[in-house]
Amino acid sequence: MTSKSMPLIKETRIDRIQATLRCISYHPFDRNKQRDCVMKLYPGKTEKSVFRGMVIPSLRHLGLVVGYAGGLRVSANGRIIIDSENMESALHFDCLRAVMYEIDKAMFGFIDMLFNTTISLADLKQTLASSVSTPDTQLRERIASWLSVLQQVGLLKGIEPKLLVNEAHRKKAAQDLDITSLDSEEFRMTMFEEYAKLAQGTAGIVDITDLRASVASVSLNRKLRLITENMFDNLLRSIPFATDRYLISFGRPMGAEEKLFRYKEDHYRTITIIPLKD
Repeated sequence: MTSKSMPLIKETRIDRIQATLRCISYHPFDRNKQRDCVMKLYPGKTEKSVFRGMVIPSLRHLGLVVGYAGGLRVSANGRIIIDSENMESALHFDCLRAVMYEIDKAMFGFIDMLFNTTISLADLKQTLASSVSTPDTQLRERIASWLSVLQQVGLLKGIEPKLLVNEAHRKKAAQDLDITSLDSEEFRMTMFEEYAKLAQGTAGIVDITDLRASVASVSLNRKLRLITENMFDNLLRSIPFATDRYLISFGRPMGAEEKLFRYKEDHYRTITIIPLKD
């Protein structure tokens, strides 16, 4: 793990994470309805303490929502969690575990660190103390909050007295996140189809965050195939950007943006696909 601040996930209950995601998903771009829906889940609490202080920061830290104020909506990984809730429970939990494993790899690195070893929570805290910039007084709480999420989705068998990875679930999640079993041409065709829908009325300029979410939803609902955000980006990098049939170009962000697409050393916010005449 590089030296960086470890986020505090304040809402760690998986059922509440999913319920609040549904509120965001059912009312995209409508902050008032999103807020009202979330607040019904926390009777007697204030908007400041719950909606603004706990739910939205937690979902944002996890990367399950994107956008601000009236632009708040679920991300591709958030969409996978929501869409899979209506599918077989085994598939839903496979999706949930894969998404959380991807988040862990990007932000915490706990599962891969603990893989094939057994240490205590105190030992983990001591190991991380020198590699993260989070104050020592907050580190244990932040570690414990994320470990709780990993345990709930089955990636950890237990936390006390020793941390123990559930190897069967870790292996399955790793397989689900492996893009080598996916057909890159099938992915390209799905991406082009979803791009065409999103590009209507936009002069052909589409936010990559929205394209990820559309492709993730279609792939899961039509073909029961998991395509997380990281998988989408890796698949997109694997296809040619210029052929005799089409030309793909990218637009840079105007300022600080979320979930940018990285290609080589540059970061991009939007995508444009131009079909070429025969």
